[in-house]
Amino acid sequence: MSGVGTVSSFQKRGKTRVVSIPGARPSVHNSQLLLSSGMPSLDHLLGGGLPVGSLLLLEQDRHDVYSKLFLKYYLAEGVMSGHMMTLASLDEAPQALMASLPASTDREVDDDATAAMDTQMTIAWRYQNQSTPQPGFSSSRFSHSFDLTGTMEAEQVSKADTCLFDGSEVESAETTGYYWPLLQQIERRIGEGGLSTASNKAKTNVMRVAVHSLASPLWGWEFSGHEKDHQWHRLTTFFYGLRALVRSSFSVCLVTVPSHLFQDAALALRLQSLADYVVRLESFQGSDKETNPAFKDYHGLFHVVKLAAINSLVPPLLDATDWCFKLRRRRMVIERLHLPPELSETANRSQEDPVSKPGGMGCMGERLPRNLDF
Repeated sequence: MSGVGTVSSFQKRGKTRVVSIPGARPSVHNSQLLLSSGMPSLDHLLGGGLPVGSLLLLEQDRHDVYSKLFLKYYLAEGVMSGHMMTLASLDEAPQALMASLPASTDREVDDDATAAMDTQMTIAWRYQNQSTPQPGFSSSRFSHSFDLTGTMEAEQVSKADTCLFDGSEVESAETTGYYWPLLQQIERRIGEGGLSTASNKAKTNVMRVAVHSLASPLWGWEFSGHEKDHQWHRLTTFFYGLRALVRSSFSVCLVTVPSHLFQDAALALRLQSLADYVVRLESFQGSDKETNPAFKDYHGLFHVVKLAAINSLVPPLLDATDWCFKLRRRRMVIERLHLPPELSETANRSQEDPVSKPGGMGCMGERLPRNLDF
C-alpha cells in the first residue's frame, strides 16, 4: 500500500436547497414547491397545493356562480401572499373581479398575535428591537382564511402587482384573435419579473396566472363549423403555449372553461389532456337535484377528473371518490359526499324479529336460552 491516502466514494449527502418564496412551501412527498389555491380543502385534493409550473383546469358550473368563487379564492390568496398576478377575462371586467375578492380574516388573528408579542417583549428585553409583523398581511403563511360576506380592502388590492387583460388593447382582434396577445403579455411578465427557469437570477417571487371563462363565445370561433374542421387549432395552440410558459417559469395557472357550452365533447377532452389537474363543478342550481332531499346539505358535486404525477410515479391518492361542495355563510368547503340513510330515525318496522328478543322463540317453536355460550 502506498502512503497516498485514497478518497472514499461515499460522500456525505448535502441538504437540498429549497427556494424560499413567500406564500410557498415544499411538498412533503417530493420537495416540489407548492402554492395554495386559497381553499385548504382543494389543496388537500391536489396533494397539498398547486405545484409551481402546473396548470389547473376548472370546468365551470352552468351559471358560473361557484366557479367564480374558486377563481376569487385563488386571486385573494395571491394578494395576501404578495405574488405577481395576471388576470384575463372577456366575459367580465377583470377590474370587477379584483374589486370583489373576499375579505381576509387574518387581520384579527394578527392583531392578537401582535398584542401577545408586545406582552412577551416586556419580559424578554433583548427582543425589544425586533420588528413586529404588520397586521393584515402575513406573506409567510402558506394559506390564508377569507370571509365571503365581505370584500377585500381596495387599498390592499391596489398594492398587488397585478396585470389585467380584457382584450381592449388588441387592435386587430378579428384577424389575430385574443389568444396570441395574451400569450405575449404573459411571456413579457415572466421576463420582467425574472421568473424564467433559464434565468440565473435568484427567485424571490412567483406569478399566478388566471384566465376566466376561456373558450367562451367572446373569445373566438370555437363554436363554428370552420374551426371544428381545423380541430380547434387556435385554442389548442394557445393551451400548448400557455403550458410551456408556465412549465418553464416560476408560475402557476388556473383556467376556467364553460365546457357545458361545447357542442362537441372532443374539445373538452383535448383541453383535459393538455392540463395537469382537471376538476369539474356540477351545481344543483336549476336541476332536479336541488329539490332532492338526499342533497339538501350540499350545493353541488365536485368531480376530480385528472390529477398530475409531478416528480413522482403516481398522482396523489384520494381516500374517497365522491366529493361535493357547499357554500356556508362565510366560506366554501369541499367535503366527502355523505348520503342520508334510506330509513329515517322515526321509521318503525311493521314486524319485529322474534329471534332478536331475549328468550324469543326459534324457528321450530323452541324457546332460546337467554345466555348463549359459543
